[in-house]
Amino acid sequence: MKTLLIQANLPEKRIALFENGKLADLKIVKSGQKGKAGSIFLGKVEKVVKGMQAAFIDIGLERNGFIRIEDLPDYRLSDQQKPISSYLHEGQKLLVQIKKEGDEWKGPALTANIEFPGSSLIYMPYGGKVTVSRKIDETAAVKLKEWGSEILDNGEGVLLRTAAASLPADELKEELDRLRREFKELLPSHSSKAPTPLKEAGDLLETILTERSISAYSDIHCDDVYLAENLRERLPVECETSVHHSKEGAEIFDTLDAEIHKLQKKAVWLKNGAYLLIEKTEALHVIDVNSGKFTGKDSQRQTILDTNKEAALEAARQIRLRNLNGIILIDFIDMKDTSDQARILQVMQKQVERDRIQTRIIGFTELNLLQITRKKTSEDLDALLTEPCRVCNGKGRVDSAETVALRLERELRQYRYMEDEAIWVHAEQGVMAILDRSVRDLEKELHFRIFITAGDWEKPGYELRHIGDEKDIRERIPQQEKNIDK
Repeated sequence: MKTLLIQANLPEKRIALFENGKLADLKIVKSGQKGKAGSIFLGKVEKVVKGMQAAFIDIGLERNGFIRIEDLPDYRLSDQQKPISSYLHEGQKLLVQIKKEGDEWKGPALTANIEFPGSSLIYMPYGGKVTVSRKIDETAAVKLKEWGSEILDNGEGVLLRTAAASLPADELKEELDRLRREFKELLPSHSSKAPTPLKEAGDLLETILTERSISAYSDIHCDDVYLAENLRERLPVECETSVHHSKEGAEIFDTLDAEIHKLQKKAVWLKNGAYLLIEKTEALHVIDVNSGKFTGKDSQRQTILDTNKEAALEAARQIRLRNLNGIILIDFIDMKDTSDQARILQVMQKQVERDRIQTRIIGFTELNLLQITRKKTSEDLDALLTEPCRVCNGKGRVDSAETVALRLERELRQYRYMEDEAIWVHAEQGVMAILDRSVRDLEKELHFRIFITAGDWEKPGYELRHIGDEKDIRERIPQQEKNIDK
């Protein structure tokens, strides 16, 4: 049983799929976020980089977008391999779409191969071919390709989704015509200024309708009465899907809140007592499989295989829910037999086929690490819901009190030959306690007085509050700190 939950009345919109009571997919759309994947702009070419066969495009965001030559329709449909300067020049206007969102380091990746997604097909005005989902059987795929070839105008393209196989030709044409009209209404005039946003992706109704056919769900719960009514109107005739208006605070939405909270934790426990540890680095995501409390009742080999199978199922689910992207490594418990690795690959491959994001399983390394790549279209859940720690700046660790105290001693030694009588140091409690042990020896060595006061710090640290006369510093130190000055 598939149940869809839609929270439209929150600053961050949520779309969640539950299968038999278990969270199976999740999408979060932040309100006001600019530059989402799928957004369409009339951009202006800022710089053509011949050596990279690419160009930077101004689309009005903080950072320029980046487009490669293979993302230009004219190049893709051409028989001659010309350089990018043959297609683009600085100042040129260009219709582009974001295919990969930017981040704090770089701008978005762009394409001029514009796509308009529907629930049963994706219309590509400059696609130039008919493509059919690999999940459709060969007989149906041939018929759909014939239909597409007959109905498309010159230069147009279409990708027929799995849902297209079960729809009559007139319904497919109706959706194709609707997407064609949307494209034509979007086309800018020759006098249009660039950069200009033409279509902002992330419309909740559009997102719901293009992810899956709404008739695929048994129940849909939505907290917005108007959106719920709009979904009812979109239901096909004789569809058994029930659409409910559920108010915010309903128990079903509380369940989703609890699930999202779990997704922010590093450890994921499995039913058999084993667990996963999920770590994120700048370069990749790592999932570590641990046997934990699971000991098994069979041989060691069977116990390891059972644990890894359970872990593979959950790892694939976590990758979808957390929207992990880029390079992903899964460190399974060591399997000495290659046939066991093959079984795990089969489990992962089957789960990957359920993913709406393009995912590729590379295989096992000699170190028993499973290599996976997953296309990045938007930020992962961690980046959407959190920000770098203000204490450690995202490192996850801070300098120890001993490290900071040694740094302070080195800085104090730089004042060895100063003419002033004293220095006032304000430090974290742990740093103060360490410096306290050697402060008298330091004073003799450096020939000036050192006054130390303790303060509330979130991490080991210090500051030199004042350098000057001993009497002046004594007067400056607050009365409540007099008892700890030296």
